[in-house]
This record gives sequence, structure tokens and C-alpha cells, in this order.
Amino acid sequence: MAVTEKDLLTSRRARPPRGRRARFNVVTARNLVQAAFALFLLWSGWRFYLFVRHFETGGATPLVARPTSVEAFLPISALVSLNAWLGAGVVDWTHPAAVVLFLAILGVAFLFKKAICAWMCPIGALSELLARAGRRVLGRNLLLPAVIDWPLRSLKYLILFFFVYIVVFAMSPRASAEFLQGEYNKIADVKMLYFFTQMGPGVATFLVLMCLLSIFVANFWCRYLCPYGALLGLVSLFSPLRIVRNRDRCIDCKLCTKACPNRIDVARIERVDSPECTSCLSCITACPRRGALQIRPPLTQKALSPWVYGALIVGVFFAVVVAAQLVGYWQTHITYADYAQLIPNADWLGHY
Repeated sequence: MAVTEKDLLTSRRARPPRGRRARFNVVTARNLVQAAFALFLLWSGWRFYLFVRHFETGGATPLVARPTSVEAFLPISALVSLNAWLGAGVVDWTHPAAVVLFLAILGVAFLFKKAICAWMCPIGALSELLARAGRRVLGRNLLLPAVIDWPLRSLKYLILFFFVYIVVFAMSPRASAEFLQGEYNKIADVKMLYFFTQMGPGVATFLVLMCLLSIFVANFWCRYLCPYGALLGLVSLFSPLRIVRNRDRCIDCKLCTKACPNRIDVARIERVDSPECTSCLSCITACPRRGALQIRPPLTQKALSPWVYGALIVGVFFAVVVAAQLVGYWQTHITYADYAQLIPNADWLGHY
């Protein structure tokens, strides 16, 4: 159920105790985790730029080790790899980390809903910062009416289904395996870098527009257009963990509803089942009544601590990554000679 303007105005009458708001809480910890991931990915992006630059200059600049973490931005390649693996039994050694990170992200979504969006995604972090800037300048973020909000939210699913159709249905497993061995896929990460370093005016205009819209409408890209978030939202519907509202302890202050950045009307539902939930834990942190909102595992009445929940989100993600490294499925088999041949000719390489 969407949040109305009246609900938000009503919720402002109630406030949690001042000390509760001021002290370090799990949302602050989440923001720190967000910042750490964003800084790490920025550092990785810079290192990857230096790596590519070495081959662009014919070895005139120092060689920097390729940061494997950049493969987190290759979900399409990972989806093609899974299609080839599950359909044809072909294991991808071109971008193995992309597959591992994709599966780790899906695993986190299954266990902890769309937690990746609120805890690790740099776009999510940027969206929150822009929305916060909008509230400071304008006093509040705009809430689009349901008649506009609902159709716009469907766009990200349409984009997702388009990619799934192209990769899973229009491309056979054997064709997927052939694509993985192609020259384009070998430097898909380089092509991704060039998307940002060599963007045209159309792409630049679109990115600026997304930033501006995110100032006025909180999480505009994430809420309406992100296909990755749409996929995680669908996976999260099967999550065994839910935020549950205890009616007996709820005081109807509606602070949880006001705190939710995804416009989920937490104060009016018993369980948060929405695919828009990112497990940001803002609702639990804002609640002034202990035990009114709880993270409840299945088949038990015992609540899971928000701190434990947050630690599990990060822990499960890294556990998958470490496990992949231990079994040897992490580093690419692309050689130095391959990069030396392909990167200088990257502009001439197409998908086929």
C-alpha cells in the first residue's frame, strides 16, 4: 500500500525520544557500509582505468593489477554465463567473478530481500544522498500520485523482461557459450568502462536528468527504472525473513511509514512483503516502541536483532566470494596477450 501525503503529515506529530534518534544505530552503520562499498568501487574503477590505460598506450604506462571487483557491473554477461552453464554445461572462465557476484547478490536477495540496494549498491548510496539534498533544499521530496507511480514502477520490470528474453529465450545455451568465447565478451568490462569515460551527449544528458529527478523524487532510478533492482525484488518475494508489525505493541505513531524511503505503508500492514523493501531497517530504527517491529525468521516467534541481520547481509555476501576464491573460480583466464590485442581495437568490436 502506497503512502499518502496525509499519512506523512500525520506522522510528523509523533517523534521518538531524542536520545534514541541521536545515538549510533543500525541505519548509521548501514550508511557506513554503503560508503565503504562506494569508496572501494571508486578505487577499483580508478585501478581498472589504469589497467586499461597500460594497453591503450602500448605499455608506456605502468601495469596495474586488474581489480576483479569490476565484474560486479557485468550482470548481463553473468546471465549469459548461467544460460550457457545450465543449458549447455559450459562453464565460463572469461568473467567467473561476474557469475559469482551475480549469484551472491541473488542469494542475499533471497535471504534478506533487496538488501544489496540499501547496503552495498553505489547507485543506491548516491540516490539516498541526492534525496537527502532535496529534502534540505525543498523541505521534502515529492510523492508522485498513485496513478503515475504505479505505471512508472512497471517500467523497470519491462526493462528486466526485455533483457531476460534476449539472453534466456532469444539466445540458445549453445549460442550463449559461443558469445562467452567471443572477443567482445572478453573485454565487456572495458566496454563498460568506455560507457562512462567516452559517453556521448545523449548518455550524459540522461545521467544528469536521473540525478536531478532523484533530488525531487527519492530514489527515482531505483524505484522506476533499475532492472537489476526489479530482479532482486522478484527474488525477494521468496525470502524467508520478514519485518513483522506487532499490533499489540504498535502505538500507531506512523513513524515507520514516514521513515521508509520506498513509500511502504508499514504502519498499516502486518508483514512487509513488498518487492520494494530494501531491508534498510529505517522503519525499525524509527520505531519508538521496542518490539513493535521485528525481523522474524520463519516458524518461530523469536525476533532477529537488526544488528545481527545487518551483519548477516554483509557476511553472507563475502562468504560466497571467499568460497569462490577458495575453490579457484574467481580469476579470469584472459591472458596479457589477449588484452594487448583486444583493448587497442575495442572500438571496432561489436556484440557479434
